[in-house]
Amino acid sequence: MSDPNEPLLVAPDWGADALAVVDLAAPERPEVHFPSVGSNPRAVAVSTDGTRAYVVNHDDGTLSVVDLTVPEHPVLRTVPAGNSPCAVVAGLVDDQVCVAAWADGEVVVFDKEGLQGGPPLRVGSGPCALAVAPGGGARRVCVIDETDATVSVVNVSQAGVPSVSRTVCVLGVTRAVAVAPGGRFAYVASRGEGTADGWVTVLDLDADGAVVGDPVPVGAEPRALALSPAGNRLCVANYGSASVSLATVDVESGRVGTPDTVPAGAHPVAVAFAPDGGVIHVVGQTSGVLTAIRTDPLDHTAVALKGVPAGVVFGPDGHHSYVTDQATGQLTVVRAAPRKTAGIPAGEGSKPVNVAVSPDGTWAYAADSASNKVAVLDLSSPAPPAPVPLRGTHKPWDVAIAPDLGFACATSPDSSHLLVLTPAPGKELGSDVTVTPVPLAPGARPYGVAVTPDSRYAVTADSGTATVSLVDPKGGMHTIGAGVVGCQQPTGAAVSKDGKTLYVADFANTGEGLEGGQIAVLSRIEPGQWQQRTVINAATGHLSGPHEMALSPDELRLYVANYRNGKVSVLRRASPEGAWAWHMDIDKDPRMVRPYGLALSPQGTTLYVSSAAGDKGTVEVFAVSADAATHRRTIAVKDEALVPPGLALSPDGRFLYAAVSEKSRDDDQALGTVYGIELDAEGSAMRAIATAPEAYTDRPTGLVCPDDRTVCVVNQGRKDAPVREACRAIITLDTTRLSVSGTKKLPLDKNDEPYSAAVSDDGTLCVANFTSGTVTVFGSQVTPVPVGEPGASQPWDVAVTDDGAYAYVTDRTADSLRCVRLSDRQVTSLDVGRDPMGVTSAPGGGLRAYVANHGSNSISVIGPDDTSPGTPKVVVTWPLPGITKPESVSVSADGAWLFVTTENSGELLMLDTRTGTPRFTVPAGERLTGSAPHPQSAKHLVYLADEAGAAVSVVDTTTLAPLDTTTPLGLDVRQAVGLPTTN
Repeated sequence: MSDPNEPLLVAPDWGADALAVVDLAAPERPEVHFPSVGSNPRAVAVSTDGTRAYVVNHDDGTLSVVDLTVPEHPVLRTVPAGNSPCAVVAGLVDDQVCVAAWADGEVVVFDKEGLQGGPPLRVGSGPCALAVAPGGGARRVCVIDETDATVSVVNVSQAGVPSVSRTVCVLGVTRAVAVAPGGRFAYVASRGEGTADGWVTVLDLDADGAVVGDPVPVGAEPRALALSPAGNRLCVANYGSASVSLATVDVESGRVGTPDTVPAGAHPVAVAFAPDGGVIHVVGQTSGVLTAIRTDPLDHTAVALKGVPAGVVFGPDGHHSYVTDQATGQLTVVRAAPRKTAGIPAGEGSKPVNVAVSPDGTWAYAADSASNKVAVLDLSSPAPPAPVPLRGTHKPWDVAIAPDLGFACATSPDSSHLLVLTPAPGKELGSDVTVTPVPLAPGARPYGVAVTPDSRYAVTADSGTATVSLVDPKGGMHTIGAGVVGCQQPTGAAVSKDGKTLYVADFANTGEGLEGGQIAVLSRIEPGQWQQRTVINAATGHLSGPHEMALSPDELRLYVANYRNGKVSVLRRASPEGAWAWHMDIDKDPRMVRPYGLALSPQGTTLYVSSAAGDKGTVEVFAVSADAATHRRTIAVKDEALVPPGLALSPDGRFLYAAVSEKSRDDDQALGTVYGIELDAEGSAMRAIATAPEAYTDRPTGLVCPDDRTVCVVNQGRKDAPVREACRAIITLDTTRLSVSGTKKLPLDKNDEPYSAAVSDDGTLCVANFTSGTVTVFGSQVTPVPVGEPGASQPWDVAVTDDGAYAYVTDRTADSLRCVRLSDRQVTSLDVGRDPMGVTSAPGGGLRAYVANHGSNSISVIGPDDTSPGTPKVVVTWPLPGITKPESVSVSADGAWLFVTTENSGELLMLDTRTGTPRFTVPAGERLTGSAPHPQSAKHLVYLADEAGAAVSVVDTTTLAPLDTTTPLGLDVRQAVGLPTTN
């Protein structure tokens, strides 16, 4: 059996005495079958259920009934149908079929299987065309009597007893007629008395064909007409005036409005509406031109075809039309012009302002600015959305999806948050997600958001703080492997201000006597990737069991605490790129014991060293601004401290903190205390400010101060029974900075045996792992990059280049495009048009991008600067005559089309990305604010957020073009019929 849901097209093949059955399952390359029928087939009709085709054979005077339910499409029977039959219609009451016998002046009515239901019925002279209401169950047939210039209205409401209700005279010769949906009104085109005028007469079939109003004037020599599927538009092909007349129709009264005239190719002979009624295709016989006309607004585009096109019909998907060449019978497939094809509701009362499509194009997120929800839309059907609640007062503005589908995100300007949506482990991103609000800077007001191609960062444009925020939804955690670190027993870490250079102290005894250990110097080559640059060995650095380190503010001195020999090694280099060499040792009398922790003042003039002489934990303070260090004071921390404390200094240098481990005790409870002291206050002893287990301090081995109110403590936990997990304790201090206002913990791996930590100015935290030989890196979750001055800048939209090199951010107040190089956060500014709003990057890699200049009605094109490789510049600015206030831009997946929405407009603009020429204007909604093309270029779809329409509009952006043809046919598409599917 043939699949009744597969779309088919049938047409008479007069050249081969066959019926051409065209399978449209692959619409751009249809497959054609040719069951033989009678001689010189002229017309075809299809039963309402699509199981039978009826072909009238002009020279045989017969009707062939063809079975469409099996692949061979056999002829079930051929029966007499009068002399010179030339027209047939089906889908009448009780599935009757009506045939016009031109030479007899009669019509003959059959039942569904082609058996005659009654004697021939006399109509006017030369019946040449028939028309009935679409959809089945038609009660009347309009018969065009060519010789008489009349229309006979035949009543077929009683099967087997047809009768002529009325014969109506029209103005001159006619061959074109159409019946409206519902079957009440018929529209007849006629030539008039001469060739300079044409008319359309409206008949009320419920009144037996009474004329409705006066005939409506159209162009010269109307040859064909068609009604839209809704019956509210009428299109007439004016053969003598190279035009079509397009008019509105009142579906209640049947009256035709004043027609508009649209140019078409010379001698138009056929017209067809797309199934949605939005596009009309017209073929010009002698010009070989197909004209595509959009019904609202009226605009048209032409494309040249080969040969002598004779007819046109749309396939059921509306994406393609099919045109035949009268001279050769060749079938040409034509892609339809761009148009809106659907609207996916975003939920009642919603105001979707931006939309993001999943990488496979099966679903989308729509940001609903009227609520605290993101709508999850199934792009395969107009089903109700599955909302994702964002909690609290978060109202989304823009949405983005990570290419690897690991997360999605939405900006919330009013609450200055980025909402990160993550699926459960092992699940896919969609509606079942966890929403995590990530706070940005107070007053950030983020609008645009994009995700880097490697799915590492979400990048926001912060309109309130003149920043671009790089948000790592995973918290920035990664591990530098032991093979890269190259250390046996990492115990200490120091990191440069920019977080790109890491020093790792290796406690391992690699020499003789007290000498031993090394320092590995690592460089970050890109986010999450490091390589070892050099190694400072024990001899070069005078190392002896190195532990914590401190880097001077100018990064030309490196201080290393040597646990074994009781000294601090000072290394020096001449320049930031120079080699390290030993400069001096720091010790004291009596000597320090097991120096462990180090901290250096912000000015680099005072060094704090922890010691455990006499098993008393102290901090020894040295002045180190001169070439020889001078001991200044001793700060007591704790008696009976076998292991000296780790040290950390607040960034402003006012408070010193120490973590005491008490590792040797076997207590079941967590052990460890954090001490603190205000350095300028009276007293020489620290006081306990955070203790286990309340502060989550459990065998602490190192600590850092990311800011003046936070202490981050590295805790080893316990590997032996009773086992306790390692963790980071995040201690928030109160205004005194010597009391705790809050704590939380984040897990570490106890099997790595984490030791000391270091933090860079950008918030990157590095933890050296003693057992595994690795370093764990916790990048800052939010890294703000200033791109302007608050109040003088308004970052709005953001796009990331396909190669991940730059984030482009429009700055509406500064009339600039801010280009943030993501590798080093360097910002360059490009002058674009006034009030730039939307920005998008072109696919295919590189720096090309497009900026919508809202205030100057133009598009700026960004590309590579030939004089400075790897940097962007403004290549050209395209003015948009007649286009006002562009807001958003996006690019098709193949890079061919630029999609633009404009302020308070429901139209989508399509521009050629090579030239900036506006090619199409597509009505697609009420108030379009953002667009997202389908990620697969072959789909030719773009999805648009319609803020006023509470929906996401779907636009098919397929451009008007003829495709490859099938084998030559002798068919006439003027008589072609598309089969209804039964699904």
